[in-house]
Amino acid sequence: MNNGLLTGLVSGPNLFSYIGVPSLQDHNDIADCNNLATRSADLGHHRYANPKGWFEEYARTLNFLGWSLYGDSIHTRTQHILSRSVADFLVESAHAMRDARQANAMIDTLDTLKTDHPAILSFDNETREGETFQVAPARYDPQGNLHIALFKLELSVQIKRRSFLFWNWENHSARIIQRRALLKLDRGELNRRRTLIDKVLSEQLMRRFILRK
Repeated sequence: MNNGLLTGLVSGPNLFSYIGVPSLQDHNDIADCNNLATRSADLGHHRYANPKGWFEEYARTLNFLGWSLYGDSIHTRTQHILSRSVADFLVESAHAMRDARQANAMIDTLDTLKTDHPAILSFDNETREGETFQVAPARYDPQGNLHIALFKLELSVQIKRRSFLFWNWENHSARIIQRRALLKLDRGELNRRRTLIDKVLSEQLMRRFILRK
């Protein structure tokens, strides 16, 4: 696999966007940790009836696997009115972070996803057309540490739409609720969990859609 072409990853109800080019090992670690965290959250909480509890369990599992939470906390929820598409909202939110790389990466990820119909279909099915889903930009800091900004999103609309990310919600009374957690990978801690990770993954592997330019 040419990881130089990677723009992101779709797996379950999660969309990862890569800021810069991840190493193949880090790409696989993101996918594997996401698999275990999603499975753990699904076992502990109903994905749609209790999205808050699901998100907290997901973040706790990542923390156990070596992803340390900034301040050991999850940020409280915020609510936004959608005037365009969810994709536009994600790009605008990335611009608001004052990191041009994050906004450009999100555009590349969404552009790639838009043409990957199996990935869109899976994402629609896993999220009930956006009822609850996650978006996670991943980046390296100057020291080479891997970070993810994990956003839990809940789309509230009167009529659901396929390819909900790209539907124009103007004049459709659409609202989106957002929670977030910021995490940094401790590779040493993750390496100490690899035997457990490999054991669990040998029992069940979540389907993955690798997004490439």
